[in-house]
Amino acid sequence: MEVLSSSGTTGPVVAVIPAFNEERFIGSVVLAAKKYCNLVIVVDDGSSDRTADLAEAAGALVIRRPAQGGKGAALNTGFEAALRYRPRATVMLDGDAQHDPAEIVDVARPILEGWADVVVGSRFLAARRDTIPWWRQIGQIALTILTNQASGVRLSDSQTGYRAFSLEALRRLRFHSQGLSVESEMQFLLKGTNLRLAEVPIHVRYLDGNKRNPVVHGLSVVDTILGLMARRRPLLFFAVPGLLLAVGGLLLGYQAFHVVRATHQIPLVSTVLGMLALVIGLLLGVTGTILNTLEHFATRVTKEILDVARERPSTSWDEAGHHVDPVIHHSRQL
Repeated sequence: MEVLSSSGTTGPVVAVIPAFNEERFIGSVVLAAKKYCNLVIVVDDGSSDRTADLAEAAGALVIRRPAQGGKGAALNTGFEAALRYRPRATVMLDGDAQHDPAEIVDVARPILEGWADVVVGSRFLAARRDTIPWWRQIGQIALTILTNQASGVRLSDSQTGYRAFSLEALRRLRFHSQGLSVESEMQFLLKGTNLRLAEVPIHVRYLDGNKRNPVVHGLSVVDTILGLMARRRPLLFFAVPGLLLAVGGLLLGYQAFHVVRATHQIPLVSTVLGMLALVIGLLLGVTGTILNTLEHFATRVTKEILDVARERPSTSWDEAGHHVDPVIHHSRQL
């Protein structure tokens, strides 16, 4: 048995487990995870059962959220708690026993060896996948392809919840998505950063059946991906379709012009459709350009806040925000 120890190093290895109504498995998951890391933090996301009590009895540090806020909010709470310990590596895994806590060692190793900042445990790199139902595989592959294309960051498994983070990544990642779309959001957040990404194979087992409607869950993730794409990659989401519409409008206009020359009659349908396509395309292009500028500005401000936080580890985010006022003032003059 290999245990990840903090002996002779700068910090512990921490496991963060977001949990909502997981009383059936949370105790055994915590007990198993404690064998492979120094601290287990369970974030109880407003559970109505005994999840928090059983996790605490098993030896976890339990943080109780008063109401369900979603996996992203629970991870934010867990990451903030882990940061107080300045961990060498922080591993997130699910509380429903689908992940094998013994693989904490494998998922955290690239972080501990210093050649990655974010490690993704991929179900599709494992030698055997027969524990994953075929319909789950189809859905996971489809969502992975969509997330890869939309985010610009490529993974073999975009929906896995078994991941590890360096201290730098822990400081930089904050989530806003609701429900179970945080894994897709993470890919968008990684785009354009200097965080080093790696994947390792993991194995899963589904002991708790289907806790949610897979179709509803899939549509929820797609909705989140489209929203993230609009916010994080506005040129791709708005300007590219706008360009295609504008080109289509010009082609329709060109066709209408030739009809007028040949027949001296105005083709009303193609003329109206061409004008609409051209106007809507130009509006989408302008919208994408403006939003892209705002996105770059927000990225600059966030980077400045993170630089201040790194220079002054005890500085809160609110305090760090005061140090970026010159950046904001300068950007307003551009």
